[in-house]
Amino acid sequence: MDSYIYHFFKDKNLSIISNNETYIKYGQIDDGDNLVFEYRYSTQGEVDIIDDEYFENIRFEIYNNIDEFSFTNEELTTNSKIVLWKGCNCFFEYYPEKDILPTGTISGKKLSDTEWTISIDVTFYGNENRKIKNIFKLKE
Repeated sequence: MDSYIYHFFKDKNLSIISNNETYIKYGQIDDGDNLVFEYRYSTQGEVDIIDDEYFENIRFEIYNNIDEFSFTNEELTTNSKIVLWKGCNCFFEYYPEKDILPTGTISGKKLSDTEWTISIDVTFYGNENRKIKNIFKLKE
């Protein structure tokens, strides 16, 4: 069964963590002063197949004092922090050509204290494009 989660956290910061053995980055959420948004997709895979579960998270951070934003290309890392983190019973071997900054656009508009409308059209790791548009709700 596939699952999709769209939420955000108040008073948090995002730390992007690298590992020399893989090109995949990880986004760790810590206490802080900003907003951190998270999209999460997960699947259990096929019922009869063991170890085919898969998940991916897109996490990004924005300053908490803005009500609307649009960041493109280098602004994704200067005005925000954004990361795609994938996981499965597999290994993503390190490839230098995949160890590059994301490109594309993220934008959002605050609807209320507990909801934002967010659009993501970003290419991670050189060739992995994700397009997402949804309402993200505050995770208490």
